[in-house]
Amino acid sequence: MTQFTYRLQLLLEQKEEAEKEAERELARRQQELESQKAALQSLQQRERELTQKRHRLRHELLSTPGEQGPLTAREVQSRSEYVQAVGEKIEEARNDVLAQQQLIEQCELRVQEARRNVQEAHREVEVLDKHRAKQEERFLRELRVQEERALDEIGNTLYTNRRRAT
Repeated sequence: MTQFTYRLQLLLEQKEEAEKEAERELARRQQELESQKAALQSLQQRERELTQKRHRLRHELLSTPGEQGPLTAREVQSRSEYVQAVGEKIEEARNDVLAQQQLIEQCELRVQEARRNVQEAHREVEVLDKHRAKQEERFLRELRVQEERALDEIGNTLYTNRRRAT
């Protein structure tokens, strides 16, 4: 008895490999997105810390530590400049946060594209699997028809031989 061979088997295997690669790419994109989100949280934490530091420094701007007496104009000026420097660091941190948010948006777009690629690859494999199943079903049906014809022919031959013998 002959064995069914799918003539597009090589193409099916290529599509299955492409589907696996698309799934691996999606996993890489999702991992990249998660790492970028973690980096964003770190940057936001830094911004919060700097904001709290500036708030504390503003509060301490005119206070004197211990019992040293009144602050000099130079000390107030120095503290004020330091508060401004912290403010500039806060602005840099905000800019870093905004840049990271844009990077995350790009990563999310890449994840969506990777998902579409996985869906498309899956659909292509599914189409070929259905085609293979129909071809195999057709092959088996034709095989049954051939077997039935062969059995009919054998039956006819036996009947003819018996009739001649009698």
